[in-house]
Amino acid sequence: MKNMVLKHVVLPSIGYPGEPRPELDEKLFASRLVLLRERMKERGLDALVVYGDREHFSNIEWLTHYDPRFEETLLVVLPTGRPVLFVGNEGMGYSTVARLDVERRLWQTLSLLGQPREQVRPLVDLLREAGLASCARVGAAGWKYFSEAEFAKPETVLDFPDYIATPLRAAVGGLVTNETAMFMDPESGLRVVCELEQLADFEWIATCDSQALLDGINSLRLGITEHEGARLMGHNGLANGAHPLCTTGERARRHGMASPTCHLLSPGDPIMMTMSYQGANTCRFGWLAASAADLATELRDYVERVASPYASALFAWYEAMRIGVTGGELHSAVHGILDKAGVSVGLNCGHLIATDEWVHSLVTAGSMQRVCNGMYWQADFFGTVPTAHHGAFAEDGLALADEEMREKIRTQYPMMWKRVELRRQFMAEQLGVTLAADLLPFSNFPAMLLPFFLDPSCTLVKKA
Repeated sequence: MKNMVLKHVVLPSIGYPGEPRPELDEKLFASRLVLLRERMKERGLDALVVYGDREHFSNIEWLTHYDPRFEETLLVVLPTGRPVLFVGNEGMGYSTVARLDVERRLWQTLSLLGQPREQVRPLVDLLREAGLASCARVGAAGWKYFSEAEFAKPETVLDFPDYIATPLRAAVGGLVTNETAMFMDPESGLRVVCELEQLADFEWIATCDSQALLDGINSLRLGITEHEGARLMGHNGLANGAHPLCTTGERARRHGMASPTCHLLSPGDPIMMTMSYQGANTCRFGWLAASAADLATELRDYVERVASPYASALFAWYEAMRIGVTGGELHSAVHGILDKAGVSVGLNCGHLIATDEWVHSLVTAGSMQRVCNGMYWQADFFGTVPTAHHGAFAEDGLALADEEMREKIRTQYPMMWKRVELRRQFMAEQLGVTLAADLLPFSNFPAMLLPFFLDPSCTLVKKA
């Protein structure tokens, strides 16, 4: 693209957060329960049963702060009273992290195989005792809901394991419907609009996450293994939201998301690196090279063929992103550039993120759903071509905050605000990207495409 040029830039000196991680207190979780019950009333539900497991924990975690780490779990919410949390053997201990006032009950079938089961009772009886016996309509929320294109009656299809879904239906005797959209609809879901405290927490996590990846890239050297490359990212103990990656060579081309191996980092190879904590994801694709001269002859036009069109589309996405923009407009901002350049995008042009790496996306062709205040987004779309150039990718997180919320961040979270301002300044002054006032970058090297990982200060910027 003629409007893009490679240039060495100087990143703002941000590093890791200098303040403790923001706390989400009990009042926040109590207020979420109130919102949930209001939504239940709107939906005509007598109760809601929320499912969680190690992979699909975010709805439970959003309500309670409990993320089941070894086993499945159920939360039964009635219009009044304490919600009932069913856990297995190991959950009985760990579930004390909950910051919502819940009644914990043991159902040992949730436990791992081979663990004690002396106290097992039928789940149908336990659910009736928890209040479902008198319910005519009960909602079930897991991690996925469905459309009429997928099932004839999608509202009746549950994303629960059968050993839970069958006794749930028997316990109710009435209608059980899939109500996962209550949490995860990309425009109206309870989890897709974050409170001030939650955004501050996610920004703190994203700062750690992006700095870890940046440290790893800056420390790379040829001849080490992918495992050693992954270790350079310096995991700090936060729980992962997706698999950390340092994948190179043919595996990076063919598999993309494959975990690190003992394969050696070799000159001229493609490389994908990702760090993802629960609440953030930062990813880059590029080449183990210092310049185009280090690539195979047929790849030396990589910047012109793939990287420049992708960077142009990425910047267009950032400049289009604001409160009130439609998903269709974001889609067009990207495809209007990449389609003409012969660069494909396999998935959506951006998506919502929370403690789960992908919540949902409203970005599709013609979508009239709109970006809202308090949303937390990933600038996530991988541009690919059918040649050995493979593609280009720079994924970072950002939030949308109106003037009132921004003022609260300034006063209540001044260090967060300072980081946001430095990132916005970097994007404007060094990348040439004009951002809406309500867009808050959460990455320490936002929108910075790295064609050549062995020269990581060299990136694509808009021509002056």
